[in-house]
Amino acid sequence: MLYFLHGDTSPLQIKYEELLNKIKNEFPNIPEKYFDASQKEDEVFLQTVSTNSIFNPKELLILRRAEDIKNIEAFFKTLKLFNLSQKEIIIIYEEFLNDYGKIKNPLSKKAMDSIGEIAQIICYRKENEKKAVTFYLQNELNISEYEAEKFVEIIGDDFFKIKNEVEKVKNYLDGDTFNLTKVMPVLSITKEYNHKTLIEDFLYNKNITPLLEFLQKEKEYMGFLYMTTEELLINLKLNYLSKESIITKNTSYKKFNDSIFENTKKYFKKDNGFMHPYQIFLKFKNIDTFSSEFIERKLEELLYTEYNIKNGTLDDEIAVETFILNFFVD
Repeated sequence: MLYFLHGDTSPLQIKYEELLNKIKNEFPNIPEKYFDASQKEDEVFLQTVSTNSIFNPKELLILRRAEDIKNIEAFFKTLKLFNLSQKEIIIIYEEFLNDYGKIKNPLSKKAMDSIGEIAQIICYRKENEKKAVTFYLQNELNISEYEAEKFVEIIGDDFFKIKNEVEKVKNYLDGDTFNLTKVMPVLSITKEYNHKTLIEDFLYNKNITPLLEFLQKEKEYMGFLYMTTEELLINLKLNYLSKESIITKNTSYKKFNDSIFENTKKYFKKDNGFMHPYQIFLKFKNIDTFSSEFIERKLEELLYTEYNIKNGTLDDEIAVETFILNFFVD
């Protein structure tokens, strides 16, 4: 069987791992050979495909960096000439995106038609990634969907890092049941997650000093503005829902998940889907921390601060630290 995988870098790797495991489970101890088109190994790959051996009934051939093949349409026309019955083949074509999310190296329809004549085409892009990563973590660590999403939030969404962290957690637990609090000491926590935690501690516990120390060390002043804006917007939306008596601080998770979330999730949309209902529920405790008028005023101040930093009127360090120190001054 010939598989042609194309898509974004990280999601593509997820699908590749999944397909590789499927083939290895179906054909245990199958011999493997790897080729890299970026190293001009596509010709060697074709020579290997053209050769069948009576000693190995099945062989797994993997060609990476197919996007570096000069004429991929002609390449697949050549493949069509060979007997592929003794081969399991994976060809990987990585798509690169510009700043606007457009593919810089798209495959032509003609090329896709040639590929489709002999291969099973699998397209896997960013929009598929979140579900795939969540499913991978749920299966590998035997955890819930929320725990999987929280795991990604803590360590980041790079698949290679996730895979390494999963192995680290498995070794640490040594067969014990997964508990996020328990494994936190062994996780490689992202700077972004630390930043987010410090912002929440500042907003809801008035703990200013650790946040200022973090910002002075990491210089993540613009990140502070964006993440604080996002957190306050969520709080404001919950505030409005509370005013409409749709939710209260004491609404149970079961009630929210069963009868409220579906009708309100449109307010909690993110780039890669919707916030998990449990993530939203955990923020109910902060519903009445600020009035909606206070949040609206602070959102205006954040916008004003960002504008003045970007046009050079204010220094980012001074502007952000002033905002933090004056935040609770009504």
